[in-house]
Amino acid sequence: MPVRLARAVARLTTLALVAAVALVAGAPVDRAEAAAGDTLTVTGHGWGHGRGMGQYGALGYAVDHGWSAAQILDHYYGGTVAGNVGNRELTVELTALNGRELVAIGRDLRVNGAAVGSGNVAILARAQADGSVQLFTSTTCAGPTWTPLAGSYRAGALEIGTASQAGFDRLIRVCESAGERAYRGTLSVQRVSGSQMTFNRLGSEDYLRGVVPRESPSSWGTAGGGRGMQALMAQSVAARSYALSGTRPSGATTCDTTACQVYSGAAFQAWSQAQTVLDAATTNQAIDSTAGVVRVVPGTGAVVRTEFSSSTGGYTAGGVFPAVVDEGDDTASNPNHTWVTSIPVATASAQLGVGTIRSIAVTRRNGLGADGGRVLQVTVSGSSGSRTMTGNEVRVALGLKSDWFSISWTSPAEAASVVTALYVDLLGRGPDPTGLQGWSAALLSGTSQSVLVDTLTRSDEYISKRVAKAYREVLGREPDPVGAEAWLVAIRARQATVDDVQRRFYDSDEYFAASGGTWEGYVQRLYTTMLRRGAGQAEVAQWVSLVGSQGRAWVVDSIWWSGEAAAVRAGDYYQTFLGRAPDPTGQAAWAQVLLQHGEGAVRTGIAGSLEYRARAIARYP
Repeated sequence: MPVRLARAVARLTTLALVAAVALVAGAPVDRAEAAAGDTLTVTGHGWGHGRGMGQYGALGYAVDHGWSAAQILDHYYGGTVAGNVGNRELTVELTALNGRELVAIGRDLRVNGAAVGSGNVAILARAQADGSVQLFTSTTCAGPTWTPLAGSYRAGALEIGTASQAGFDRLIRVCESAGERAYRGTLSVQRVSGSQMTFNRLGSEDYLRGVVPRESPSSWGTAGGGRGMQALMAQSVAARSYALSGTRPSGATTCDTTACQVYSGAAFQAWSQAQTVLDAATTNQAIDSTAGVVRVVPGTGAVVRTEFSSSTGGYTAGGVFPAVVDEGDDTASNPNHTWVTSIPVATASAQLGVGTIRSIAVTRRNGLGADGGRVLQVTVSGSSGSRTMTGNEVRVALGLKSDWFSISWTSPAEAASVVTALYVDLLGRGPDPTGLQGWSAALLSGTSQSVLVDTLTRSDEYISKRVAKAYREVLGREPDPVGAEAWLVAIRARQATVDDVQRRFYDSDEYFAASGGTWEGYVQRLYTTMLRRGAGQAEVAQWVSLVGSQGRAWVVDSIWWSGEAAAVRAGDYYQTFLGRAPDPTGQAAWAQVLLQHGEGAVRTGIAGSLEYRARAIARYP
């Protein structure tokens, strides 16, 4: 539960940063202005295109939310339904053999069903310009002597296989430079656009045995006490549908790389090594459990092109399927839900082709998810000109994990400015030399401001400062040593937070006495200090009545956790960190974060915002 709560707090904080991004009125806050020698810090979400199913999201929904494979597929592939096409035959283009002759070997080899020798026989297939195929045989992959096989073979009618597929040692094997790769089904060759190509023909269920463990780790099947099997079942359906809905320019149904789906055949045996079976028990079980199941267009039976990617970052990209929130993506094992990378400006300048970058600004997003969502347009200005690029073009050029990213730049001087500002605003003093050097280096290497905020606010110095502030503001006196130490110990032990101190002081006999010792005076003082306004007569009467029936602590908590009080406290953080009054939209958004996840999330979010960074640089140039 604590781990899930921590991830939930982090997710809400990230989502609420949309409000923080909106804090700078009239300025494109996604703009980064850089100089040679500086570093671009890129913070992003997800890995891959984000369309359709997220594989980590499927795991999260299965393990953390208890969803079935059907629920997962319904969620990601809106507008489609389940269908069943049985064990359809398909062909896989073996791309590593494009433009090369096929050399294969097999036990009791067959060509179009006719036996070719006994025991292990190697065969070389050479496609001819007239559409025919010449075949040669030998005893090993290396030949060296190849004997022409009598007969003429047409490319479209040629099938090379084995007499039996009862066991991996009986499958046909392609001779590769590092060893032999076994395939179920048969192999065929033909000349396409002047180049020889090799195809593996087999049933879709056998094909999936070579795909699913390459696309999703087979270990997921045992995750969450076996609940992860539902993610592998969802992957099986998605992979089956994706393959059967496509056609390659070569005429094949699909291919064997990430351009289609990763397919590695059935087994591989390196030279002089034992054979490695590429199937996995869990993925085979998932395939068998969903035999023939695909996603189809309702009423037509047409199999849908079910795209998927590793991680959506928390929101799918939309397109063929409706964009949806992906809460499953925030599962503990996903390293790509949120990521940070640093790129030297000199490197980025070369990759983006504008000379030395002077500024880079995200100028349009899709509006779905944290930070405004995926990037649709980026404007880059450099010493040799400017250009407008799509988010995906920037992703490819910079080698980013996805097109959902934000870019900031940091120089050593600016990193020092941010560190100095945070020390002053949180601890009331400038940083010591060690802290300044260490945290400046951390920011330059990609550590976010939010991490620094979180670390400083967990320090004894910050806790003691906040405890003393609560004594002064609520009780109107300096803290007594015993009481201050007791709060420090409790907060260190996670039995309380710094924000609990002020709330509990409102419930104290000392505060009640300072209010005049009457319930009416007490309620009025609570309103004045918590809400910054007086209480009406009806409000006073209502709360006085509730004090009698519910108790004083209940009244304090009810007012403290009201939306109005939360908005007041959120507004205070605007003044503390941004030096200005809050805008109504941002204040309302942060108030909701505060009510759901505490003031720590608000502190981390606002002090980690781009506006705070800009103000820090201006304050401490």
